Amino acid sequence: MTPTWERAPAPPSFDDGLYMNVVLRPHRSLSLTAFKALLIAAIIANVAVALFFVVQGAFPVVGFLGLDVLALWLAFRFNYRAAQREERVAIGRHKIYVASRDARGPLGQWVLNPVWARVMREGTGVLIRSGASQIRLGAFLSPKECETLAAALDGAVYRAKRGA
Repeated sequence: MTPTWERAPAPPSFDDGLYMNVVLRPHRSLSLTAFKALLIAAIIANVAVALFFVVQGAFPVVGFLGLDVLALWLAFRFNYRAAQREERVAIGRHKIYVASRDARGPLGQWVLNPVWARVMREGTGVLIRSGASQIRLGAFLSPKECETLAAALDGAVYRAKRGA
């Protein structure tokens, strides 16, 4: 393997064991059931306000209240679509495998020899660098989670380099 990230057509086999195997996904604190309850509550509140304005003769306000519910629904739809992102990292003795799937995009897979890897915490997420090339992982994680991920990745890469 060269000291740069190489595209992988398929996940490699790790016959000699794994030092780390993790799947990263964005956290969403509101479940689909809770979202439905929130949307129903917003609709009920907007209907009550709309009735008040209709009685007062302000019919155009009803349309704006409908736009309010539509905007809330669209915001959560985009949020749940972004939550489908997934990153996989597997570190073995001779390979670091990274697979990343966006909400819309195809699966991207890369392989690197751990001898060339350096794990760095920079900006959002964690970088695995090799020469001039790099891959950023966990950009959606909190700073504390990124620190934990960086420490775990660094330890696994260290063990892979040493063959321990």
